[in-house]
Amino acid sequence: MLKTVAKYAHPTQPVAAYDKEKQHEFARHVADESIVLLKNEGQLPLDHHNSVAIIGELAAKPRFQGGGSSHVNAHQLVTPLDAAPSNTHYAKGYSLDDNDNEKDMEVAVKLAQQSDQVIFFAGFPEAMETEGFDKTSISLPKNQIDLLERVSMANDNVTVVLQNGSAVEMSRADQVPAIVENYLAGEAVGQANWDVLSGKVNPSGKLAETFPLRLVANPPYGSFDRDLDNENYSEGLMVGYSYYDLHHYPVRFPFGHGLSYTSFEYRDLTITQSKTGVTVRFKLKNTGKLAGKEVAQLYVRNQTSHKVMPMQELRHFVKIELHPGESQTVEFQLNRWAFSWYNPQDQRWEADNGTYEIAIGSSSRDIRLTKHF
Repeated sequence: MLKTVAKYAHPTQPVAAYDKEKQHEFARHVADESIVLLKNEGQLPLDHHNSVAIIGELAAKPRFQGGGSSHVNAHQLVTPLDAAPSNTHYAKGYSLDDNDNEKDMEVAVKLAQQSDQVIFFAGFPEAMETEGFDKTSISLPKNQIDLLERVSMANDNVTVVLQNGSAVEMSRADQVPAIVENYLAGEAVGQANWDVLSGKVNPSGKLAETFPLRLVANPPYGSFDRDLDNENYSEGLMVGYSYYDLHHYPVRFPFGHGLSYTSFEYRDLTITQSKTGVTVRFKLKNTGKLAGKEVAQLYVRNQTSHKVMPMQELRHFVKIELHPGESQTVEFQLNRWAFSWYNPQDQRWEADNGTYEIAIGSSSRDIRLTKHF
């Protein structure tokens, strides 16, 4: 450490200049690429002729980054309210510190009644998610849930925009026609939100985790934090989607899920084997009316092992941009490691000889093509 201090504490060259505005635009691009469209029943993209109600304090005070030691000072934070178009009106509705009053809720409900569409910003306040403690719930705060129910009764055209650092239990998901997942989208969160909501950007993000229907369905539920000295991972290999797939549990949104404003067709799957590995090819076509990007995913299904294995394991993925009517041949190369598992008794990696299945899809629960070899 002292050698590093001695080397870098007094640089002989001036610090290189960098373009903060250019970096802000890159932050916007990253957020555009990452936002996940979880649900859309004809609500999005927004019609610019409609009046839009923006409801929720997270629109004005967004959670755009983690807390604690991950906190940084943003160059230019653009909130969803800052970036909102002219055909919108705002109502706070709820408070992030739980100090709500009925008047704020009534104003929000009235605004929802008077508007063509509603964008409801919801999520976990920073106090609910940070380092130093374990969460005991993955439900949204009660004040947000209560207000969302009232707003949904006042207007049928509600889009929920989520700001959160982890999976959310959404008891009201069936009551709203559209849900957008931001996660913690960075300093350009406001601009990226309206890029996606307006259709300027066609969403292409995918979930890197499963959203369960309820917390009790989570693999370590009931066993986590029971032993004060040790944490035993009783789920073993069945972590995340492997657990839900093995037990055929229904989920709210599966691993790898993410919708688009266009549609994609998968076809013509071929598998070629060699001594060094397996080549997988298929065709992907944009069958919709808009340009868009699809994240095609390859899962390997080991159907021959004498050990208990996950039903399927993600082994490859790629994001491909296609214009309407355009198609492209996708190729994945799989080496022996894609079919290997670690044997702790013999302390070595092994690959089983026998039947496998390749599954290609848009998510772990939306498999379009399969083939054995």
